[in-house]
Amino acid sequence: MQNVGFTTTDMIIALVYVFGIIGVGIYFSRQQKSAKDFLMANRSMSWLPVGLSLMATLTSAVGYMSYPAGAFKGGLILAWMAMSIPLSFPLVVYVFMPFYHKLKVYTAYEYLEKRFNDKVRALASIIFIIWRITWMAAVIYVPSLVLNVVSDGRIPMAPSIIVMGFIATVKTALGGVKAVMWGDVIHSFVMFIGLFLAIFLVFQAVPGGFTEVWNTLVEGGKTKMTGTMPGFEDAGFFGKIHLYLITDFTVISLIVTYTVQKMGNYCVDQAMVQRYITAKSLKESQKGFYANAGAYLLYIALVTSIGAGLYAVAKHLQFPEGMPIDNYFPYFIANVMPVGVTGIMVAAIYAASLSSLDGGINSITTAILNDFYARYKLKQHNLEIGEDSDAEKARRLRISRISTIFIGIAITFFAFFVGLLGDIFTYSQKLINMFTGPLFGVFILGMFTKRATAPGVLIGGLVGFIMGSLMVFAKNLHIDALSVGVLWPAALSFFITVILGYGLSIFMGKNSTEALNYTRKNVMLNKDL
Repeated sequence: MQNVGFTTTDMIIALVYVFGIIGVGIYFSRQQKSAKDFLMANRSMSWLPVGLSLMATLTSAVGYMSYPAGAFKGGLILAWMAMSIPLSFPLVVYVFMPFYHKLKVYTAYEYLEKRFNDKVRALASIIFIIWRITWMAAVIYVPSLVLNVVSDGRIPMAPSIIVMGFIATVKTALGGVKAVMWGDVIHSFVMFIGLFLAIFLVFQAVPGGFTEVWNTLVEGGKTKMTGTMPGFEDAGFFGKIHLYLITDFTVISLIVTYTVQKMGNYCVDQAMVQRYITAKSLKESQKGFYANAGAYLLYIALVTSIGAGLYAVAKHLQFPEGMPIDNYFPYFIANVMPVGVTGIMVAAIYAASLSSLDGGINSITTAILNDFYARYKLKQHNLEIGEDSDAEKARRLRISRISTIFIGIAITFFAFFVGLLGDIFTYSQKLINMFTGPLFGVFILGMFTKRATAPGVLIGGLVGFIMGSLMVFAKNLHIDALSVGVLWPAALSFFITVILGYGLSIFMGKNSTEALNYTRKNVMLNKDL
């Protein structure tokens, strides 16, 4: 490979982008007069920032790097991930969005107190906060790793992690959710520019272009759209189920697990829900999700193609011996892409990270203020209540910004330990799988069953979370009985939560009439809400 490296020109391009994004935060900081402005944009956003912010917040640099690495290992079978969008679409757009807009919640978890009690609400909010903090630690780690690789080690990891955390925290603390969402619009365009440039240059790097890339993938078995499970034909019924559960990539695991993940993300992840409820109307939220769906499908097609293309590049051009798969794409960016394009790619990776970081930090701040400060300190159901004086508005805004700073410090600290937990793709799946299933299961029980009670759901959610966590770390803990493929814990912990939560509810607790008013059907029929 040619050794272009990360030049001064590339560094200038990346720095101009980063400081420009800080400028967006400074611009919107002058518009923040209350916690409602800071956390909810005063419910004034249109479909474009809603849709592109959804897409940008969910992807991040972790996806930008991990999906190509996953496709390098697994091949084009990863394209089945895209099925999660059409399968989750009806539930998100026609069930959960109207539900949240009808209730006018600040956080998704606020609903759980109405349906169950404050303990279930607090549990769900705590799970979300831990989930987002650990996830964002990876989001800081990945661009720092990329910058270290493209600079051939000249830019150390530690200062890069600190700078990345500082930039995201300052931008979010200044501008609030409006700066986050309009910043995400910019991030999205930069991300896609980077992806299109990358896929063009990946195919150009292989002698013979697309035809030779395809032939190399066929020879390597990377075009197969089904999983490889040795011994499957000779196995009995339960043996076949076991093989499905221990295999990382199969059509079923990709479709089922990613659909559960996406439903969990879009339906109960506060980072996503907050985007819907900042919109000026339900119609704007739904239009935003249409935009998100199209953008995300394009994103999956591009990152999968880049990863598969890098497999062909590795067969024709020499990567350094012993290089981890995570480093292939960054190494390609630094040593094959021309001067200037490398800077754009680094900016695109930072764009992917900043979009997830600022959105995640803002959503955690919302959860802390709404589910804990307002609920237990002010004894209010949500932050909408009591903000009727200038002094109180200023106090809540100040607490929002202070909380943002402390969250930024926490995720920056945890980012130093991400590299100890395996490759990026595996780590990212672990973080999603530990949290998505139980949270989604709790909401399904509350919204769609009359039988589910607070004690049953509380235990079901806790056990689902614990079992999901044990499945994720089964190999590290040497628990062979719970060792499953990297994708399965999210779906399995979801089913554990729903089945156990419903079953225990038959024998534990009783629902009041008030609680049953908050099943989804009754909420949508209630004209007084």
